[in-house]
Amino acid sequence: QGHTNTIKMTAADGRLENTTTCLPIAYGSVAFYLGKKADEYHTHRWTLYVRSPDQNFDLSRAISKVIFQLHPSFPKPTRELTEPPFEVTETGWGEFEASIRIVWSEAADERSTILTHGIRLYPNKAPATSADPSAYMNTTVPVVAEKYDEVVFTNPKAEFHRSLVDGQNKMQPNQISNEQSVLEHFRTYGDEEDAKAMLGAKAFLEGELRNVKDRLLLVDSELDEVKHSLAAAKKMEMAAGVGETAAAIAGGRPTGGSTKGGGSGITGGSGKAGKSKSSKKKASGASESSQPAGKKIKAA
Repeated sequence: QGHTNTIKMTAADGRLENTTTCLPIAYGSVAFYLGKKADEYHTHRWTLYVRSPDQNFDLSRAISKVIFQLHPSFPKPTRELTEPPFEVTETGWGEFEASIRIVWSEAADERSTILTHGIRLYPNKAPATSADPSAYMNTTVPVVAEKYDEVVFTNPKAEFHRSLVDGQNKMQPNQISNEQSVLEHFRTYGDEEDAKAMLGAKAFLEGELRNVKDRLLLVDSELDEVKHSLAAAKKMEMAAGVGETAAAIAGGRPTGGSTKGGGSGITGGSGKAGKSKSSKKKASGASESSQPAGKKIKAA
């Protein structure tokens, strides 16, 4: 029932180091519509439970008690059970979320585990309107809401670990429900289902991996195209610059720091003087604005 990794050694506190033990559990609810027996406040009979997916495993070897917390509208909403089957059966008219607290055996020396479960009375495809449930429900097909989970104990107590590993009762199956109608609708969990689920997950991951590889190849291809385009653009830019320089030399145009008048470039403090002189020339030219329009004005 409980499965572990390789046990290394036992610590001073009696715990198994580098060891994990898993306890599979199933919990949920099975709800039957009461049909003609229903009234305004009692439309369904439901059972809320915690059980072992393996009918041969005795949960009392691991669990000290289970505390079910029902809706406050129920008499004694807190129900405590100290032996299997760990279940509560009631009648009601509404769905609600129940709390399930699992208290582990004293040998475990573990904190209790708290679960929540929404008790469902109506099927998923129930009409949105408040139609008569008898129009789409019958008294023989229940609404089953069950979850499978595995409680993992890290570095468990040696005694508790042994109780989980040796918890199977090979003489006779354990009673997992007092309700025969509920028992008939418990789901089964086996290696075949696990294998199918694992194969499905493997196929999904392989598909996702192929998609990622295809996207990476596409990105690499697009990156190469961008690099080639940038290299071509750089070559064209360089060629254009060389052509412009050659044309300037062939036309006798000065390059570098030469001024338009053929003189040397002015730097430092002389630059300010040159700028001032140029400004004066422009001002002088502007004062001769009496020349006819359209004729160029020659600066003095």
